[in-house]
Amino acid sequence: MITRRDVLEKASMDCLKELYAHAQPVVDWDDFMQQNKDYSEKYKQWEEKIRNREIISLEEFCGPKPFEFYYLPRKVFKEIADSYVDAYCIDSQQNLLDIIDILKNYCKEPIIDKWIEGKDENDPGYRGYDHPNNLEKELEKILHNTSTVRLIQEKFFEFLDMAGQFYSWNRDLNAFNTTVYLGPSPNSNKEAVIDNWKKYRNTEITIDDSIYEEKDEWK
Repeated sequence: MITRRDVLEKASMDCLKELYAHAQPVVDWDDFMQQNKDYSEKYKQWEEKIRNREIISLEEFCGPKPFEFYYLPRKVFKEIADSYVDAYCIDSQQNLLDIIDILKNYCKEPIIDKWIEGKDENDPGYRGYDHPNNLEKELEKILHNTSTVRLIQEKFFEFLDMAGQFYSWNRDLNAFNTTVYLGPSPNSNKEAVIDNWKKYRNTEITIDDSIYEEKDEWK
């Protein structure tokens, strides 16, 4: 049975894959994962040296982590990550605020399903809609006092807004952001990426920012 945790893990992994699909230099995802495995092995070797009292820095022995060799502009990074937050409904706080707006608007302009009967046997009928009285008019029928009705409706909307402000802790979004933003995602420091390739992989690379300016979604 699938769980919410499974969904969040899939969202995070799919998001990371897409981030690297747009990163520079171009890297295959499987190749990138192998780089991480190789780094983990070197890290274990470094830990063994430290246990044996061999003094050597982590950076000197292992070099930068694999994600520090790939570049993606911050604006592109954020837009891709935000698209996954929206697609997987990860931002429960924003979802709640959206629902509150829907409820408030529905109270002002309610709508319900209504079946429209056909005129004869050749007309089977169809689904239509009806617009019943809004909340204010329904309260007026009960209370017979316009000013009181408006105060009650305003207070009801105020409580909805208070609920939206109170339930602000967003565990799903925090978990996603921790994995994507603080995890093995591409580096947004172009000069650092270029220097890492030159210093640790003895390779001169160029990064073309113009490829990110050609797409409307990055603007």
